[in-house]
Parts: sequence; structure tokens; C-alpha cells
Amino acid sequence: MEILITPARVASLAFRAPDFVPPESIPPETILAAQQKFIRPVLGPELYAQLCAGAYPTLLEDYIAAPLALYVKMLLMPSLAVQVGAGGVVEATGKNLARASSERMQSALGRLRGDAEALIRRAVEHIEDSGLYPDYDPRENILHHISIAGGVLLDKK
Repeated sequence: MEILITPARVASLAFRAPDFVPPESIPPETILAAQQKFIRPVLGPELYAQLCAGAYPTLLEDYIAAPLALYVKMLLMPSLAVQVGAGGVVEATGKNLARASSERMQSALGRLRGDAEALIRRAVEHIEDSGLYPDYDPRENILHHISIAGGVLLDKK
């Protein structure tokens, strides 16, 4: 399976100064995981496969890249402050930095998720209103079957 955006693109879209993260710190596997968890269930298997095959580059660049980058950042954030090595799992520390509290981390993750969800809904609105994507089937879009309230999935049926 192809990744839809590169680690460099994720870095440029999701990480801004002063929280810049170098592209080599963004594993392609995390991008693929974000695609599978958050993008494929919304686009459906056919449109998703077409995007992975290189079809609809404007859709990808204008509507899918930004929410995907935010989803990747959301998946990466908990592990950015830790390293795994022979000594086990350790935290990076610095003189002018302090570890974020669990509450702040959850708040930041919630904000990222909310922004990404707003952008993916914008993409869906474009896809459904434009009629330009015959590979899209709205019945496959998970957002038409569930809603999320306070982090809880609710079935719309």
C-alpha cells in the first residue's frame, strides 16, 4: 500500500515552529496507520484505492493532505518525548523544557483530533457536492454511520 503523503509533507503541514519535527522522525508506517484508521473508513475502499494509485492529485493536495498530516501528528505525539534503546524506554529532558502533564497532552490530542475531523468533513463535503469522484460511495463513509461525542462513538442507526 502506498502512503499518500511523505514524511516531509507531514512535517511541513502539521509541525510548525517552534514544534518542528524533522521528516526522518516521522515513520512512513505511522502515515500508513493514519490512512488506514482515519482516511480509508471515510473515503471508502474504492476512492481510497484510487488515491493510493495516484488518481485525483488535486483532491489529495487540497483536501486530504492536511487532515492526514494532523492525524499522523496525533498518532506520533505520545511517542515524541520518549526513546527506546538498550536502557529501556526513556524520556528526553532539557534545561528549558518540561514534560507536558497528562491533562495538557490529552487537551492537545483532542484539539488535533477536532481540527483533523473538521478538515476531513470539509473534504467529504467537497467530494459529495462536486460529483467529480465516481469511485466514492457515501454508503461506505463511516461518518454517515457514526458520530463522536466526547470521544465516544455513537451509532446513528
